[in-house]
Amino acid sequence: MSRNKKRKGNEKSTKEKPKTYSIKMPVYTTSMMDEEEGLFGKATYDEMMAFLRNRLSSFSSPISTDNRNKTKKTVISKIDSTEVSIGNVPSLLLQINAFNTNLYDGYFEGSEKINFTRDNKIGSDSNYVLFYPRIVGLAEGKYTCYFLMLVYEDPTKDSGEVSRIAKIVSNKILNVPIQNIKMSMILEELKAIKEIPELSVRYYSLTEAENGVDVKYASYLDSTKLKKEETRNFKNMPMDTMRDLMSDTSEDGNYQKKETWIRWGRREYKITKQLIAEAGEELKETAEKIFNATSAVTQQELEEKIHDKKFMVEKMSDVISNYISSYE
Repeated sequence: MSRNKKRKGNEKSTKEKPKTYSIKMPVYTTSMMDEEEGLFGKATYDEMMAFLRNRLSSFSSPISTDNRNKTKKTVISKIDSTEVSIGNVPSLLLQINAFNTNLYDGYFEGSEKINFTRDNKIGSDSNYVLFYPRIVGLAEGKYTCYFLMLVYEDPTKDSGEVSRIAKIVSNKILNVPIQNIKMSMILEELKAIKEIPELSVRYYSLTEAENGVDVKYASYLDSTKLKKEETRNFKNMPMDTMRDLMSDTSEDGNYQKKETWIRWGRREYKITKQLIAEAGEELKETAEKIFNATSAVTQQELEEKIHDKKFMVEKMSDVISNYISSYE
């Protein structure tokens, strides 16, 4: 067979390859609580489910939250819940209606162009989040109870959009905030490996800049800001070197915010450190643990099944199973 025929054959097979999309399903851990008789009176899944349902029943009116330094507001308007089984464990699947409002700019265009006004709403009623209860016995009569929060970031959503909505629901409505872990816990979980496969450090700053404007424009100049962002990516860093890097503050004084990501397989640890306090705020450092999972879907599945509950639960069950086997 000639090269041209082979090339044509390869081109044809490439063209015929069906398009696929990815569902991102990050898993977060809520704050853990240790109690002698369990967090909910009894250390049972039914009690944990009842706790979530009771919190949801108290949600009677929409809640809104500001987007940091933005005019746009995010509003949670309605939450529907369905109890599903993941393996033999009862879990709660939430369907969240959420929208953005207080829009100063933008437009929608269909048969005609319509400019947004501040009271317009742009949202979705298909934001899905699963809460999976965990009960871990540390000693006889004493348990640690928490939830795994699995976020269903389907291809119709912007990256991180549903995660942000899920955290609002978790913190403000269910009263089970995402766990703020400590560096000692991260090091404990990473001690099984000798090298950190991937590590990224990102610095941010927004400062006054020198006036470099031509003299004929200078009298009109109100202010000049310099936004600086620097990202450093590392691979296969020894644990001892990583510890040194995490404790190194020699460059912190040049920036206002520092974010560090540590990635090991599907596990990801995000540490956010505020280097300069803003008005009315204190310096703070937060860290969260994320288990990243994805699942491929075809064009047909995207159009016909992407929000089908049975389809979603099957995908979520695989992720929860992989999460538990990864940590136990």
